[in-house]
Amino acid sequence: LALVVHELATNSVKYGSLSVAGTLDVSGSMVGDDVQICWTEQGGPEVSAQPELNGFGSGLVRRTIEGQLAGSVNYEWSKSGVIVTMLINGAQISK
Repeated sequence: LALVVHELATNSVKYGSLSVAGTLDVSGSMVGDDVQICWTEQGGPEVSAQPELNGFGSGLVRRTIEGQLAGSVNYEWSKSGVIVTMLINGAQISK
């Protein structure tokens, strides 16, 4: 999970809200027995089109969340920034 946070933070510093004077909000909540983490960037460079998600970093995020943590990851691209919602199987975290 630390690698996922590192990847998202690195991308935010290079291309997203943390590359300018934008904001980043990371929040978590329980959804049944699962953990939902929302990564919300605002105030960064305007997002004109959804980027390709076929690089090493996005693959790492998907393999970790979907494969190792039995969850799902969803990217929502708005003009003000990206919202990444990760749902992680609670049983996988408590192992």
